[in-house]
Amino acid sequence: MSFFNVLTDKIFAYLSCVSTSKTEFVLETEPRSIGKISVGRQMLDGKINLVGQIIHHNDEIWNLKTDKKSFFKKIHSFDWVDDLAALGSLEARRFAQNWLSLWMAKYSSGSGPGWAAELTGMRLVRWAHHYLFLTQGLSEENLKKFNILLARQAKFLSKRAIKASVGLPRFEALLGLIYAGCYLKNMEKFIEPATVALAHECRHLNNTDEIVLSRNPQEILNIFTILIWAKLALKDSNWNPSATHLDTIEKLAPILRHLRHSDAGLPRFHGSCGDVDGQLDQALSHAENREIFRNELSVGFARLSNSRTTIIIDAAPPPIGKPSFLADASTLAFEMVSGQRRIFTSCGPGYLFGSDFSSVSRQTSSHCTVYLEGHNSSHFSEEKVRFQASKNFITTAPLKVPHEISTDEGKEIFEGAHDGYVKSHGLTHVRKLKLAQSGQTFEGEDLLIAIDDVHKRQFDKSVKSKSSGQFLAKAAFHFHPNVAVRWDQDKNLISLALKNGEIWIFDYGQDLKVTLEPTVFFEAGLFEPIESQKLILSADILKYGTRIEWSITRAFDKDLSVGDLFKN
Repeated sequence: MSFFNVLTDKIFAYLSCVSTSKTEFVLETEPRSIGKISVGRQMLDGKINLVGQIIHHNDEIWNLKTDKKSFFKKIHSFDWVDDLAALGSLEARRFAQNWLSLWMAKYSSGSGPGWAAELTGMRLVRWAHHYLFLTQGLSEENLKKFNILLARQAKFLSKRAIKASVGLPRFEALLGLIYAGCYLKNMEKFIEPATVALAHECRHLNNTDEIVLSRNPQEILNIFTILIWAKLALKDSNWNPSATHLDTIEKLAPILRHLRHSDAGLPRFHGSCGDVDGQLDQALSHAENREIFRNELSVGFARLSNSRTTIIIDAAPPPIGKPSFLADASTLAFEMVSGQRRIFTSCGPGYLFGSDFSSVSRQTSSHCTVYLEGHNSSHFSEEKVRFQASKNFITTAPLKVPHEISTDEGKEIFEGAHDGYVKSHGLTHVRKLKLAQSGQTFEGEDLLIAIDDVHKRQFDKSVKSKSSGQFLAKAAFHFHPNVAVRWDQDKNLISLALKNGEIWIFDYGQDLKVTLEPTVFFEAGLFEPIESQKLILSADILKYGTRIEWSITRAFDKDLSVGDLFKN
């Protein structure tokens, strides 16, 4: 957002807060935003991690000095209330009310970073979802301040929602304005302009091939969820959503079903957390369209699925430039889920635990794919961002990522390639993945190969510049922390035990070097990353190429439904 827009927000926030008008909720809405009980309990225990910012009990939360925009969004949107409300105890309520009271005391005049349109919109939504949780037992004075602030935020949104940044921020701001019109006394006048503006944003979204430039699956889900919440709020107030609004819901629903793993989560690429705690299924349940996406690629992701086994592959170049500040060098990486259990996964969004982890999690080696030792398939560059900490953007990425999905005797087959190593090493990564009709066998074949004479000359040049005179290709397989890995080195047998009782056997070419190494798993809401393991298959690149073959097979057929009734 430009400096002019930030300044204008501050002016309108001040003018809105000069007003003494007040309001109150005339309709109650269910708490549609879902939190984690475990995270709420952690907060009460003093283990608070808000996107890499560690909060201690004695910290003055609203006085913390940081330049992390992601922290401001988390704290000022009141996103954290979801987790405390999920816990729902008296102690959790007092914790939330304490932070709320401190916020009202410090920012009720319209000052501070929280008076951006998108943050104000989502804050108003959270206050609506958890109105009883936040206000029960409040003093009459604080309840009066709360209602006055509701009116001030609604007035501010009526002037600034449409000026929020295009994309998710503007949807967030408009949702807040719709909630104000639908649920607050004497605010009905905001409904019509808000729905007109939302329809305009939906038309813009429908005319954009990428849906979101970031290619972040969770960002798509968040926009979809906002449209569902807006639809429900309008119906609560006997308003009909626009045809464009409903059409956009029907467009996004099949795309999200395509991205949905069998465990109801999303793939963990480009900033997506993967574990969405029922948000995806809850939102999809309100979409009338029950279709599955028919194209083989949805916003750059390919899917193989048979008998409750799903494979999702990042089959397109990552974003470049500003939209890439959370993007991964993960071209042709895959994730695998069996029933309710994740087997292979990406490390996930390291930015949740600070900038150092963010850099690590975005590397090619942090995904289930093949890479050249010490190199990424896309390249990062650190750039300064005004009024914020510097960020790593992707500056160069694979230009060509051809792909094809076919079926042969019941097997679903993905074939793809990318040229991310051609310019530097003359090598193309070619990947072929096969999922059996039974879902019990998944096979992979990876090639790193110099295809033509120009590529071979580049490869020779790269070899000469390396002291050892050769390159090592590595295939990484990151296990979910709940996968127990057992390795019988004598028999070269690697077995993977899942918590539902399934046993999978991992096999690989005998000419490969195999190592089991530590890795980390980043999950939203946790105080620190979880330790896990990764399998690395290594091969020397000789004669302009190398081949890495591997497979994973379920050891026996079992009834998956029983083992997953008690997921933990």
